[in-house]
Formats: sequence, C-alpha cells, structure tokens
Amino acid sequence: MMRRKIVLIQLPTSHMGAGEKVYPLGLSRLSSLIANTVESRVLDMNIVSDPWPELKRLLETVRPEIVAFSFRNLDPLAGHQASYLSSLKTAGLLARTLLPKARIIAGGPAFSLFTKRLMHEVPQLDIGLKGEGELIFPRLLDNATPLEEVPGIAWRKEGRVVLNDPGPQIDMDDLPPLDDVAFRPDDYLRANNYIAAMGIEGKRGCDLWCGYCLYPFLGGTSMRLRSPSKIVDEMEYLFKEHKVNLFHFTDPVINRPEAHFEELCRELSRRKLDMSWTGFFREESVTLENLALAMETGLCGIYFSGDALTARGLKLLNKKMTKEDLLNGSRVTSELGLLTMCHFLVNLPGETDLERKEALDMLDRILEIHEPVGNLGAVIFNHIRLYPGAPLTTQLIARGELDVETDLLYPVYYNPSQHNHVLHDYEAKCHAAGVFSRLGVSQ
Repeated sequence: MMRRKIVLIQLPTSHMGAGEKVYPLGLSRLSSLIANTVESRVLDMNIVSDPWPELKRLLETVRPEIVAFSFRNLDPLAGHQASYLSSLKTAGLLARTLLPKARIIAGGPAFSLFTKRLMHEVPQLDIGLKGEGELIFPRLLDNATPLEEVPGIAWRKEGRVVLNDPGPQIDMDDLPPLDDVAFRPDDYLRANNYIAAMGIEGKRGCDLWCGYCLYPFLGGTSMRLRSPSKIVDEMEYLFKEHKVNLFHFTDPVINRPEAHFEELCRELSRRKLDMSWTGFFREESVTLENLALAMETGLCGIYFSGDALTARGLKLLNKKMTKEDLLNGSRVTSELGLLTMCHFLVNLPGETDLERKEALDMLDRILEIHEPVGNLGAVIFNHIRLYPGAPLTTQLIARGELDVETDLLYPVYYNPSQHNHVLHDYEAKCHAAGVFSRLGVSQ
C-alpha cells in the first residue's frame, strides 16, 4: 500500500530578497502533527533565493495528494502599497496546474482575516482554515471525516463557499512541538543581523481592543496563557539543540498580565540560560523592578507600541494609557540603559494643527529622556492600516469618512493627503536626534 503524500509550503511573507528571516512557528507545529504513515515534505519560500522553481520541483517530484499553503502576511505594512496576495494566487494556480487531482488547502493569519473572500479570489483552493490550525489540521488529513464535521474551515459545496462554525481553541499548554527536523532553525539563524529569527509563544489572544488591531479576532478576546515552565522548556530545547540564543516573544503584549510575566522571568532566572530575548511591552506596566528582573534573564531590547502622542489620540485608539504612562516607560528604560524601540501612528482621524503641535512636543520629551543615555534604538512611524471589522474602521464608516465599499483586502491607510508630510516631519526630527546623539553633539 502506497503512503499518502503531503507538502507544506510557507508562502513569501516579506519583500523578496529581504535579509531578515522569520522561523515559521505555525507551520512547524502543524508539521509535527503529521503521522509517520504519511510522507511529508516542506518548503519555506522565504529562505531560498528563487522560490518558484523550487516549488515547481517539489510538487513535480513528490506529486502529493495534499498541498497546504501558509499565508501569514497580507502586505508589509509601513505605508507600503505592495500586496502578497499574488503569491497565494500564483501558488494556488501552479499547484492546480501541476496536480489537477490534489486537495489544496490554505491557512495562516492573513488567510484567517479574509477566509471567504480569499476562497473566491483563489478558486483553486479546496479548503481554507480560519483561525488556529492545531486542532483542525489533523482532521483534514483524514479523508474519512466529512468536511461538514470539521469546524473552522471554508470549503466548496455545489459551486458555493461554505464556512463552518468555529471550533474550540487550543489550550496553550497543549501546543504541539516544533518540527525542527523539517524546518531547521539553523536555516534561519544564519540570515539575520537585526531581529530575532526565532519566535516564542507565551500567550494568544488579547482583551485590549486597540482601535486598529485584529489580535482579538485572530487569537480571541481573552488571554490564553502558556505555563512559564512550558515556555522556557521550548526555549531551553532550542538553545541547547540548535544554539538559538535570541528569541522574540510573539505575544500581543508580553508584560500582561503582570503576574504571568514576572513568573516567566523567575523561571528564566532559575534555568540560567545564556540567551537573550525581546518583546512588545505596555508602558504603564513597566517598573524598574520588573524590567531589571527581566534584564537579568536576557531581555536585551524592548518594543513599545504607544501608538499615539496626544491625549485625544490615545483615547481614539482605545489605548487605555496616558501620555504620562508613555513618558514613564521611557524613563524606566533609560534609567536601566535598555535598548528601546517606539512605535507611533500619525495623521490620526480628526487630528488638528494644535494636536500635531502637542504630538511634536511629546516627541521632544521622549527624545530628551533617552538622549543622555543613547538607548533609543528607533522611533517607527506609520499610518493606520485599515482592516474590516476593526473598531476604528467601523467608526470611520459610520462617520462617512470611509466608503463602506472600500476594498480593504489590499493596503488602505488612513492618511489625509493634505497632511501627508507629517510622518516625514516626525522622521526628520528623530533622524537628527539620532545623528546628533551618535556624534556627541548637543542641539
């Protein structure tokens, strides 16, 4: 009896040719769930110089019954107008052309945001996974399970796309292990100079409901916590077996809830592993004490996503923070000399000239706090990427500032053209501050 065959494909998730690579956590976990009775092969199109011939060669050589694509990012953000949808469309068409009888599946975060729409956009797809795949994917490998009984999938029935009800979310302590044989961490560690190639999951879901964000849609509206011992077990394994010494926590926010964060730090401290890590933090929850503890365990860089530089902007984005919270975050990281990256959104809806002055004044204060220590690694400015269903998108439609027919599958940013210069003005200010600091020149 011949073994069934499956190939798992990570579609391009960054600008082709980008130097920094990201280990495909989700697809690696799914790969570990494939039974030994099934022959499986994998390809991450991000780590080969010319991925399309590689994909063709793999499909023709293996001739699998199942082709599974992971579609992680819709577009590169940061104001870019590029879309990665063409990669999904081309890959689906290539797979169907070469393998007319194969079952073609797609999933991943980007796919989950537009599941039914993408099933229509890519007619070669037989099945789409909406949401987490760990509990769903193994059932799709079993031909005996009727598709009507598989939760959280979109599938085709009599010429229409059917979306099944969602199923249960996985307990974070039941996450399957990484398949570090198929997806070798070593292939990613060699590529990166700046960011951590290896992610680590401490939780999924978020209860904050920031105005632009889709974490509650992707991971749930409450935080599902992974036991610190399980988190550090995975870090220790990757450190000892693959020499991974830099991790980035994929949590929406790592220091919430505070008790879980501090327990994680204590667990890392107990293991005494010589490795470093980064993550996104909330400013109002950082203290000298908990960040000092984190730094003792390897915290080497902190990302803040304050997002607004004005009082009204913070309320508009539902950040549940104040300007003083943002300043406190800068003071704490500067006192500790901790490398800090700050993210802000500019040209917010309803912003006035007076508020733009308020934002510049606030930016000056943040730069002044970091200047003596020189620990501000970067200030990153963006416009708001509008997604369907996000609270701010809904508000803009209700106020008539966004046409309800606007196609948000492709990059759409809130950026009134008369104030298009604002982002560049802010970047110029930060650029000058960075150069002067590096040269030791006072303004």
